[in-house]
Amino acid sequence: MADLGKKYCVNCLSDVTNLRLRCTECPDIELCPECFSAGAEISNHRRWHGYQLVDGGRFSLWGPEAEGGWTGREEQSLLDAIEQYGFGNWEDMAAHVGPSRTPQEVMEHYVTMYIHGNLGKACIPDSIPNRVTDHTCPSGGPLSPSLTTPLPPLDISLPEQQQLGYMPLRDDYEIEYDQDAEKLISALSVNYDDEDVDIDMKRAHVDMYVRKLRERQRRKNIARDYSLVPAFLGKDKKDKEKPGSLGAPGTAGGLGAAGLASGAVGQGSTTAGASGNAPSTPKRKITKEEKDLRARLKSLCQFMVHREFEDFFENMHKERVLRAKVRELQRYRRNGITRLDETVEYEAARHKREKRKENKSVVTSKRGSGGSGGIGSGMGLGMGGVSGIKEENKDGEFAAIENLPGFELLSDREKVLCNSLNLSPARYLTVKTIIIKDHLQKRQGIPSKSRLPSYLDKVLKKRILTFLTESGWISRDAS
Repeated sequence: MADLGKKYCVNCLSDVTNLRLRCTECPDIELCPECFSAGAEISNHRRWHGYQLVDGGRFSLWGPEAEGGWTGREEQSLLDAIEQYGFGNWEDMAAHVGPSRTPQEVMEHYVTMYIHGNLGKACIPDSIPNRVTDHTCPSGGPLSPSLTTPLPPLDISLPEQQQLGYMPLRDDYEIEYDQDAEKLISALSVNYDDEDVDIDMKRAHVDMYVRKLRERQRRKNIARDYSLVPAFLGKDKKDKEKPGSLGAPGTAGGLGAAGLASGAVGQGSTTAGASGNAPSTPKRKITKEEKDLRARLKSLCQFMVHREFEDFFENMHKERVLRAKVRELQRYRRNGITRLDETVEYEAARHKREKRKENKSVVTSKRGSGGSGGIGSGMGLGMGGVSGIKEENKDGEFAAIENLPGFELLSDREKVLCNSLNLSPARYLTVKTIIIKDHLQKRQGIPSKSRLPSYLDKVLKKRILTFLTESGWISRDAS
C-alpha cells in the first residue's frame, strides 16, 4: 500500500515522487532529472517537447549527502531572505526561512554552500580588484593630508582640559563656535522625486554648514597663533610673577641705566654710556597713545598672526621716531644749521636761554610773594612760595633735558648731574666716553691722545671726574 502513491520514471523506473518532469504533449510521460538531462525519447515523446516541473518541495538541492537536509523550498526562502535582509542579518533570515531553522544553522549553511562551496568558487573571483581611487593631493589641494590631518593637541594639564572642555584626541571643545550649526544638515535627505528648487535649497544648507566649519577652524588657528588658551588660563601672569623673569623687580631683567651706572665698565667698551644697557634692557614701555591705537586696530588681529601684528606696531613706533627726527632736523635747517656737529652748541645755547627764563620767572614770583604784608607774613609767604617751587621742580625735575637726544641713555644719577651742571646729555656722553677711553688706554699702557671738547672747562671736568670715580667707572688714581 505504501508503494501505491509513488511515481516512477518511464525510462529508468527510478523513484521520482519528490521531483519529476512531465511532458506537456505526451500523456503519462514523466522522467527523472537524469533521463531528462540526457534527452531520453520513448514512443512518440521527443526531447524538444514542452515540459512541466512537478515538485513537492521536499527534495534536496545539494543531494542526500548535504548536511542539514535542506529542501528546495528552504533554499529558495534562504535566497529570498539574503536578497531582502542582506548578509549578516541571520535572525531575520532564519525567521523568513521557517521556524525549523536557527540563525546559526542559516549562517553555517549559507557560508558553507554559497560562499566556500562549489557555487561560491564559481561565482566569486579569487582576487577582487580595488576600484577605489585616491583623490587626495599631497601638494596642498582641498583634500590634502596637511589640511585634513588635525593639529597636535594643546599642551595643558588634565584639570585645565576639564576647565576648557577640551578633548585632546579630537582637538575639539565641548562647546564649539556656533554650537547649533549641525541643525542645518541634520534633517537633510536626498529623495529621487526632489525638484530642482529643493535640491538647490539643500545644497545651500550644506554650503552654509561648510562655511561655519571653516569659521570654527579659523578661530582655533587664531587661538593657537595668539596663545589665547594660556592667556585664558592665566599662565602668562604666572610666568611674569616667577622670580628671575625678565622685567621683574629686583631681578637681572629689571636692570636699566641705573644698574649700569653702578656696575663695572665692559672690557674694550668705548661707548659704555651709550650702548652698555642694550643687552639687558627689557621690552620698551608702551605709551598710552599706542595702547589706544592697539585697541582701535584690534579688529586686524584676525587677518594677521601674532608676530606680524607685533611687527606692524613696532614699525609704526619706528615711523613716529623717524618723523620726530625729521622735524628736529627741519628745525635745525630753519635756524641756519647745516652740520650735525653744530647742533650740540645750538642745543646748549637754547637750553641756557630757557634756563635763564625759568630763573627770571622764579625770581619774579619770589619778589611778588615777598612784597605783600609784613616781615613775618613775607617770610611765611616766601617759604610757601619756595616750597611750591620745589614741588613744581620735583614734578618736572628734568624738564630742561628730558626732550634732548641721549636722555634715555642716562641713569637717574647722571640725569641729576646733567641737570645740575646745565649740560646736555649728548655732551655729557661724549665727555664720559672720552674719559673712560683714555682711562682704559692708560691701564693698558697705551699713551692717550684724546682731547676734551672746548666747551668743557675745569669746573665741569672736575665734577664729571669726581662723579665717574664715585660711581666706579674709573679708578681714583686716574682722577
